[in-house]
Amino acid sequence: MAKLARWNPFKELLDVKDDFDRIIDRIFSREFDLWEGRRRSFPVDIYEDKDNVIIKAELPGLKKEDISVSLSGDSITITGKRAEEKEVKKENYYMKEIREGSFTRSFELPYRVDREKAKATYKDGVLEIVLPKAEEEKEKEVEIEVK
Repeated sequence: MAKLARWNPFKELLDVKDDFDRIIDRIFSREFDLWEGRRRSFPVDIYEDKDNVIIKAELPGLKKEDISVSLSGDSITITGKRAEEKEVKKENYYMKEIREGSFTRSFELPYRVDREKAKATYKDGVLEIVLPKAEEEKEKEVEIEVK
């Protein structure tokens, strides 16, 4: 048997307000394109192996000089700038999907890393960052005596 609940119009209004706030936050997020419903930022993979946290970011069309990577606290930030194309006038475009200007993304790292041994390479439009796990974060195999 279904239980009847008293209708509360104020709760309904609060739910609508919360939904509206989420929509506004998403629209004005730097990474969201209002008209196309797509993310503006670059795609990233973050994974780990036994000793490292590895980050791969697709940044096609950039030079390595256009990319900056920084570690701060327990996060990493990738920043870059794609130069604006000067030859084509805006009114001559039929479609414009290639983004121009600055971009940045930050990620919280899943482990503490050894900052001194961090390395980054950029080849064929892919930035790969290898962050060795700090010694205390590495899984250590321990022999347990069976009695």
